Amino acid sequence: MKPFVKAFNVSLLALALGLAGCSSDDSKTQTAFEEVQHQVAVEKVVLGTVPLLATVPGSVVPDQQARIASRLMGYIRSIPVEVGQSVKRGDLLFAIDPQDIQSQISQAKAGFQQAQAALENAKADFDRFSQLFKEESVSRQQYDGVRLQYSVAQENLAAAKAGLEQAEAQLNYANVRAPFDGVVVQKLAVAGDLAAPGNPVVVIENLKSLSVQTEVSQDLYAVLRVGDKAQVMIDGQSQELTGEVYSLVSAANPRTRGHALKLSLPDIHNVNSGTFARISFKRGERQTMMIPKTALVTRGGIQGVFVLNEAGLVQFRMVRLGMALADRYEVQAGLDLDDVIVVSNNQTLVNGDRVTTGA
Repeated sequence: MKPFVKAFNVSLLALALGLAGCSSDDSKTQTAFEEVQHQVAVEKVVLGTVPLLATVPGSVVPDQQARIASRLMGYIRSIPVEVGQSVKRGDLLFAIDPQDIQSQISQAKAGFQQAQAALENAKADFDRFSQLFKEESVSRQQYDGVRLQYSVAQENLAAAKAGLEQAEAQLNYANVRAPFDGVVVQKLAVAGDLAAPGNPVVVIENLKSLSVQTEVSQDLYAVLRVGDKAQVMIDGQSQELTGEVYSLVSAANPRTRGHALKLSLPDIHNVNSGTFARISFKRGERQTMMIPKTALVTRGGIQGVFVLNEAGLVQFRMVRLGMALADRYEVQAGLDLDDVIVVSNNQTLVNGDRVTTGA
C-alpha cells in the first residue's frame, strides 16, 4: 500500500503545482486586460432648447403655369412636343390646319380689291362733279350726293383693309408657340382633334420658379404673417429648405375649414410640381435633454451611447432620439440628466472597457 500512497501524493502535488501555475497565468491575463485603456472625451447630459413646431403637409406648385389653347377653330395638324420635354419661349407647341384661314384671307383680299375699285370710281365722280359744281353746271344737291358716295367708298376701303389685316393676323395664330421657357406636363389632344377656343391642348410649367402650397388651421393662420419663415422638407431632397410665406388666403375652405397659403422657395433642381412636402412652422420653444451627434454609436442595429460610471468603465445604453439640431440630438428616453457620456473615440468601445478622459 505504501508505494500506491506515495504515487497518489506525488500526483496531488503535481496537480496543485499545475493549478497554481494556471492561476498565476490567469491573474497575469486579467491584469493585462485591465491595463488596456481608451483615451476618450466625455460630456455630461444637459438640457437644451428645441423649437416647438407645427408641421403640415403640402405640395410643390409652379409659379408659372399655362394651359395653352387655340384662338382658332380648326383641326390640329401636328403637336411636335412630348410630355416631359423642355421648351424655350417661341418654340412651336402645336399647329392648326390653316386651310379655313387661307380661305378667309382670300375672301378678305377680294373684298379689299372691290372696295379699292369702288373708291377709285367714287373719286373720279367726285373730281368731275367738283369741277362742274364750280362751273355751276350741277346743283348743290347733286354735288353733295357724289361727295357722300366718295366718303362712303373711303370708309368701305378702310373697313376692307382692316378685315384683310385681321384675316392675315389669324394665320399667325395657326402656329401656337410657348409663351415662356418651361416643361410640357400635359398633352390634352392629339393630331386630328378639333381645336376650339378655350379648350387647352398643351399644359406647360416653369420649373425654375417653384413654391409650396398648403392649408393651415385657423389657430395657426391667426399667428402667421406674410414674410414669416418656415422649414420645408421636400421628398427626394436631402437638405431642408427655408421657405417664406408670400400669400395668405383669409377665406377658409368651406370643406376643410383650412386657410390656403404659399411659400416661396430658393432655386432648386430636379423637383417636379406636385411633389409632397412637409412644412414646419415654429410655435415656441421647449427644453429637453441634448447630446452631441458624435456620442451616438450603433450596435447590432440599435442606437445608443456609452455611459461612464464612477469606476471608470463604460456601459452601452440604448436611447430614443427626437429632433436633430445642428450638431446635437434630442434624447427622449434612455438617459438621465448629468449622466457622463463618451463623445469621442467611441466606435470601438465595448461594454466594460476602462477609459481615461482627456482632451
